[in-house]
Amino acid sequence: MFRITVQVRDLISSNVTSALDAATNPVKMLSRLQREIEDAIVDLHGEITKARRQKERLQTALSQTENQAAAWSEKAKVAMNHGREDLARQALMAREDCREKEERTGRDIASLAEDIAESEAAIGKLETKREEVRQKRADQVAAETSAAGAASHHGSRTERRLDRIDALEKRTTFAVEEDAQTCANTSIEREIEELRRGSAIEEELAAMRRDSAAATKKAAAKSGKRTKAA
Repeated sequence: MFRITVQVRDLISSNVTSALDAATNPVKMLSRLQREIEDAIVDLHGEITKARRQKERLQTALSQTENQAAAWSEKAKVAMNHGREDLARQALMAREDCREKEERTGRDIASLAEDIAESEAAIGKLETKREEVRQKRADQVAAETSAAGAASHHGSRTERRLDRIDALEKRTTFAVEEDAQTCANTSIEREIEELRRGSAIEEELAAMRRDSAAATKKAAAKSGKRTKAA
């Protein structure tokens, strides 16, 4: 994950007029400032592209983990119906691991979404600043050459890079990779969490026992009725 750098913030908040008044070579200063802004825009586009790909991978991993959690619940029921409470307990523990992973992945997705939104907003401000610098540079060139309307319309290499980036972003296909999130809980926290999970699982197992017993009793009752009828 990334954050807006100090350099980008400084570029956004820079006072072009004040810098222009203090410059010994205004056109050179404005050209350098424009390049810095354009480079920052390119960098942010690259970071956004990477963040979107990571967010897509996490969303895919989240969906898979949710499906796994649901599958473990079903497996626990099957094990309990076959009298394998030990297997049912293990299945429920595996489901809890999936749920913990869901929570971590959800937080990471939300954080990436915030980073992307912040960077997109910064790009908008940088583009506004770039246009301001370009206009002032054009005005300065016109004033120095005493030629009205002689604004520079150069097509910089950086601008062409930005056009290519924009086109590539529209064609981006997100790859699915396995999520490699790790758990940072301490051993004490983990042990306490295991106790909590164990209690919840025991309650669920007790409910399964009741359901299984009720199903057995119901089946026995039906069998008794058929015997009497015969």
